[in-house]
Amino acid sequence: MSTRDSFAVSVAPIFLRVVLGATFIWAGLGKFIADMPVRGEQAAALANMGVASVQAKANSAAPEPAKPVKDPAAPKEAPNEAPKDAPKKPKAEGPATDGTVRLASFAVLPAQNSARTFTAADFPNEIPVARMYGIALAVQGAGQVPADSKAAFPLFPPQVTQGQWPLYQAWAVALTELIGGFLILTGLLTRVASFCIAGVMLGAIWLTEVGPAVQSGNAIFFVLPGNRETFGGDWNTLIIQCSMLAMALNLMFAGAGGLSMDRAIAGRPVVSKPKPAPQG
Repeated sequence: MSTRDSFAVSVAPIFLRVVLGATFIWAGLGKFIADMPVRGEQAAALANMGVASVQAKANSAAPEPAKPVKDPAAPKEAPNEAPKDAPKKPKAEGPATDGTVRLASFAVLPAQNSARTFTAADFPNEIPVARMYGIALAVQGAGQVPADSKAAFPLFPPQVTQGQWPLYQAWAVALTELIGGFLILTGLLTRVASFCIAGVMLGAIWLTEVGPAVQSGNAIFFVLPGNRETFGGDWNTLIIQCSMLAMALNLMFAGAGGLSMDRAIAGRPVVSKPKPAPQG
């Protein structure tokens, strides 16, 4: 391998790492920080999965028990008056100091098991939740076969789309994007992180593009979504997803390149020196 080839192999992956790492750090943060509105069936589904923030909204919106109505003809009871010499209780000032922390406004809360079954009627108004929970809703829906589907199979096995399994998968995807993007950007454990990112992208392509096309029977060449404009924007999502997948696979096989933590830990030079030609 010549010096030019060695330089290209060492430097070229750096451009892929910068783009791929920054993209998935941004995407991972967005799933935790950005909000999406849910109401009705979607909110009830998240509450039944165990999302504490959504359950809290339903519990706070529950109607208060009706107060008993007094009969005006009944004799009035004398109020219990404390003796004048009795010491007055000091009024509590400031917030409660019982050590509790209220996170009602934070969208990402841990799952809680609840014996109550929530319905769409419990959520008449929109509730902001983290975008990460949109993945949980999509995974749950992937375990069902739509009524207008031409294929009699779900996109995901029903066993992994019930209970709290969609939540676990949503957390796994969001953390993989955030942590994997950071590892790829810094060049640390690049092959492992790229493998995980490639898995996330394969799942996204199947769940959002290829799977619905196959399930509906409108796939071109058995895998490509059909009924779309040739040069329209409908293909943008699939093109971006395939590009991210190709970049992740490239880093998984080629490595992080020269300026990376992997190479620094291994004690290798930034640019690999070409091997001398064998003397014949």
